[in-house]
Amino acid sequence: MLLPFLPFDPIETPLSYAARLARHHADKRVVPFLKDVQICPQAIVSSKPGALARLAEISGASLCELSRNVPIHKGSRIYDIRGELVSAEFLSNPHTIFCPACLAEDDQTGRRRGRWEWRLSVVRTCSHHGIPLLRQAQAKWDDVFHELDHRVPERDGELQALIENAVPRSVSPHQQYVIHRLEGKAGPEWLDAQSLEQAVRATELLGVLLEHGPDQKLPELTSDDWDHAGRVGFEFTSLGEAGIREALEAQIRKFDDASGTPGARKIFGCFYRALAYSKSLKEPGDIARILREVITENVAMPAGAKVLGVELRKRRLHTVASLAKEQDLDSRTLSDVLVAAGVIPDKAPAHYPIPVEQGRDIAGRTKRTVTVSSLWKNMDFTRPIVDQLFVDRLLTPIFYGRPGTKGRTQKAVEREELAMLVGKLHAKAVELGAETDGLVPVSKAAEKAKVPAITVVHMILGGFLERLFRLAGQDGVTALRVDPVEIKQHRTACSEGFSPMGAFSSLKISKTIGWCLADRSPEEVSLPVNWIVGPEEGHRIPRFDPAVVADFKARFIHPVRIAELHGLQLSEVVSRLKRWGVRPAVSEAEVGEDFYRIRDLKSDLFN
Repeated sequence: MLLPFLPFDPIETPLSYAARLARHHADKRVVPFLKDVQICPQAIVSSKPGALARLAEISGASLCELSRNVPIHKGSRIYDIRGELVSAEFLSNPHTIFCPACLAEDDQTGRRRGRWEWRLSVVRTCSHHGIPLLRQAQAKWDDVFHELDHRVPERDGELQALIENAVPRSVSPHQQYVIHRLEGKAGPEWLDAQSLEQAVRATELLGVLLEHGPDQKLPELTSDDWDHAGRVGFEFTSLGEAGIREALEAQIRKFDDASGTPGARKIFGCFYRALAYSKSLKEPGDIARILREVITENVAMPAGAKVLGVELRKRRLHTVASLAKEQDLDSRTLSDVLVAAGVIPDKAPAHYPIPVEQGRDIAGRTKRTVTVSSLWKNMDFTRPIVDQLFVDRLLTPIFYGRPGTKGRTQKAVEREELAMLVGKLHAKAVELGAETDGLVPVSKAAEKAKVPAITVVHMILGGFLERLFRLAGQDGVTALRVDPVEIKQHRTACSEGFSPMGAFSSLKISKTIGWCLADRSPEEVSLPVNWIVGPEEGHRIPRFDPAVVADFKARFIHPVRIAELHGLQLSEVVSRLKRWGVRPAVSEAEVGEDFYRIRDLKSDLFN
């Protein structure tokens, strides 16, 4: 054993210790000294166990302490550092890393030491002085021994200049996490569940994506760039899967307005490629699963597509184009229907994702719909009756109710519902071979009895009429024949109060808003319905009490009526209400319009 004993510093590397032994005992460079003491220089560079054992034997230092501060070579570019398996890329070799402030302090004692932390590529800031570490690229064959006395020739004033030029910064939480983990301390759960290198790569690559975008070329990043990326990425990876998903989904949102159909490789770019072709122990870790799930949950891809090496067994999302092609529909028509259904926003980009089952259901319903124009052109309905059928809810408009929706989409009806209505009407009628005196079509009978045609339809469905016939060979409402005299007999009973159209028109609201208010009954802001039940109790006729409608009109008002009453622009009315802090009694989000209590409006608010 060499005497006098030179203690090993727990913060340094075995190579640094060997260099200090060479200088202390032989006043030599490290390579000839190692040969003198029968240690293969390349073996100590590679941290071969035999070389470390020999260094411990000749120095008297603890083999355990020496081994603790060095990545032990395990073959095939794999190393073990303090129980963590890492690849050669995880280490800072072949660069020599140092902190000028640390070396200046070492120079005061006459013994420069290479810190074990500096061997890790993730360590880029001095944990003691809070300045960036400096990197010296390998220039000569023996630079791999990292002899700081020779690799860093600066002394005194030159070293001080390096210190003064350094921009102070704190140690990143990402770097702190790595050191703490190697010291045996627990960290964030998700990160601790990954291998150390997987945790580091996931964090830094995510940070690069968020900070530099998907088109960034990784080799072009500087050490400071990677440090910053680690800081950014750690904000999300430290939160586990939820944080990572938040970051990845935010990246997808950046492409909401992109033209064309950007795929996963376009959206995630360098991040995707780095995980798909990972050099990190051949397996990127759980981050790949999370990215894969985020992609399949947000990006439309066909069955059989591969996402990070895993085949998508079945399609999960469609675009309008792919859904239209699959369902053999016109893409423009389908887009209108999807907008009306609230599945996609108005003017959605081409790549907007549509859940497969939801999209197929809507596409199927679209195939089964009949447009309003077809109802009066091809199904023997008159146009006024069609409109009244929708108002009185005898037919349900498909996907109705979104502001700005195209009229043809609002007024489509499902074939099955239409067939059921026609079937009910025809089922109550007796077949008639030819026209008969005293019997007229529904629209003519309504005209003679001075009632809306929809009232006659309600009479038929409610079982009020005994003389009801259907001309053989004809379809729809126009095939029906009724007795106007009988219609007049039931006119009073079936016409009491306001019809839905009359009530809603009186309040200057749409039928959609009107029925929303009716459905809210008995809430304060609501319109209760008086249902008229005929001989056949399965059908009810909706009517509204004029007194109730008048009371509602006296108590509640909406901006359109206010604008009309005071001769103001609607925007000015809304502005004044907001400026005075007047809150609606019921909001547009609830019923399609803001309604205010008239008593809450000051008399001079709109003067």
